Amino acid sequence: MDFSLPQFTTIHHRNVWGEWEFVFEGEFLCGLRFIADRDLLSTGHLTECVFERSIQEHLEDKKITKVYKKVSTQLLEYLEGKRNDFDLLLKLHGTPFQIKVWEALLQIPYGETWTYKQLAEFIDEPKAVRAVGGALHTNPIQIILPCHRVIGKDGSMTGYALGIRLKQKLLELEGAMPLTFLE
Repeated sequence: MDFSLPQFTTIHHRNVWGEWEFVFEGEFLCGLRFIADRDLLSTGHLTECVFERSIQEHLEDKKITKVYKKVSTQLLEYLEGKRNDFDLLLKLHGTPFQIKVWEALLQIPYGETWTYKQLAEFIDEPKAVRAVGGALHTNPIQIILPCHRVIGKDGSMTGYALGIRLKQKLLELEGAMPLTFLE
């Protein structure tokens, strides 16, 4: 999806985990992307916000400011281990198949994992395991649509657009896998 179109508002955000990009269409979250990590073992509070457009422009758009604060607060609570699910308005832009896969991700409980095959079977497309993987790779709302909870059939940390290290850290945070020591 081309989020550079005029109907979208992009906000660059920084918290203790690193740099994020939020994309809104009115009051709906359409995109959430992790850009670069800091120390993934850190915990703490919001340290800085950086806006792509001027701060004044965002303050004038009270609807965007309100939804931005809600998303950034809930994301931080999740990353601090204080939130298990999100209460946000989402608007998905993709093919019907991609949207079906992304919506199914919301059925994977916090702290659990499914295989690509389980997810394909859940959406009644048991032969579409590779296509499910492709849809997950293009997940526009990372973390909120928890594609990190999908693992290989042998339990391996296969494919994750944000990197295996982050996938492992998120699953550790949720208690879905034992803590490891990262170099």
